[in-house]
Amino acid sequence: MAISQNFPEEGPTLNLNFAGSKVLDPRITFSRSSVGTYMDANGLVATASADGPRFDHRYVNGEVESLGLLVEEQRTNLVTNNEDLSLWELNSNPTLNSNNTVSPDGNTTADKVTQTNQVYTGVSTEMSGITTNTIYSCSVFIKPDGDTTTRFGFYDTANWQGSLDTNWSSGEPSTNGSLGGASDIVYEEYPNGWYRVSFKAPTQSNPFAGTISFHCHPDRTGTGKSAWFWGAQLEQGQFLTSYIPTSGSTVTRNHDRAYYENVDQTDWFSKTEGTVVFEHTDVPYDSSDNPHYPVVGFAETSNGGGTYSIGCNFTKNTARLQYLVRQNNSNIAVVNLEGTENVGAKVGFVYKEDDYALVRNGSLIGTDSSGAVPDAYMLVFGMNNIANTGNNWNAHLKNFQYYPTRLSNTVLQNLTK
Repeated sequence: MAISQNFPEEGPTLNLNFAGSKVLDPRITFSRSSVGTYMDANGLVATASADGPRFDHRYVNGEVESLGLLVEEQRTNLVTNNEDLSLWELNSNPTLNSNNTVSPDGNTTADKVTQTNQVYTGVSTEMSGITTNTIYSCSVFIKPDGDTTTRFGFYDTANWQGSLDTNWSSGEPSTNGSLGGASDIVYEEYPNGWYRVSFKAPTQSNPFAGTISFHCHPDRTGTGKSAWFWGAQLEQGQFLTSYIPTSGSTVTRNHDRAYYENVDQTDWFSKTEGTVVFEHTDVPYDSSDNPHYPVVGFAETSNGGGTYSIGCNFTKNTARLQYLVRQNNSNIAVVNLEGTENVGAKVGFVYKEDDYALVRNGSLIGTDSSGAVPDAYMLVFGMNNIANTGNNWNAHLKNFQYYPTRLSNTVLQNLTK
């Protein structure tokens, strides 16, 4: 393949633009044995059917941005009636106006909670299945009603296991304070004045009194304040995942699986040398989790596992990007980027016998000059092993390109700038 001005003269033989096309190539196998939600092109919470891919978006400064194909691990929402606050307990006699405004999914199902002349007015609902010394991610959609503060979180009848106070007086959310070890606070904007607000917090072994409940309060100190709440979620894990609606019971969203089988039988793939370039959104990690190593790249044909692989591993329990080449469960080539959180990036890698390299955002991370190219002929997108529920990278794949030759490091760097 000729090179002109440090770029490939010929285009990739496989070019998948997930963020642009919002369509899954029919050669790719996708499955998820449950429904799953995402933000659609209008900025609304939408639901994909079981085995339906999700082309997600985000809402920034009034504009909807396409993020690409979403691939997530399995998670369970422990809040059993998370959209209908009329089924929750009323604490200190608030006024509850059901189905009072348009919710983040475009339906008029959001409930307004108004404080009476008592402090600590709000609503709560009991949950089960929560264990001590475990980190949970807690979230809810909030739409403020004028100048007010709000609080939400989970409480054990005596202590806040985790809570967040948010101030909305400036029109933009800001944090007034938190209890119970709440951290990693995120405000995710949606249209029509909504925000999905989240934090993570560990449950405590002592004290841990009684039943755990999810609470929503329009204000903790004043009177007459109000806010809309919708879509509460408590899930075990150190980071937030996509919204999981419930109605009467806990709900589990199963893991996504996206892969392209038997690429060695296609006319676009080379067994001896090649170049991969892809772009992804932030890849979160969980320091308490097992490594797992979700992969973007080529993996074992039988199950998409790592016994044979040529690809980028996003280690789930550390901040590390790893280019790993393996044959029969033994490492052939390894290039690591240690201690850097995997924020959204353009990544590229090349393979050829005794000639491997990893590039990220235009910078050469490293090379390795050892080993033959392994027999890894399934292309996987952010997962490791088809059957494993926890080996996904919890991120979006914006695009993916493949060239059937070992492009130079300079060309690879230019392709990832």
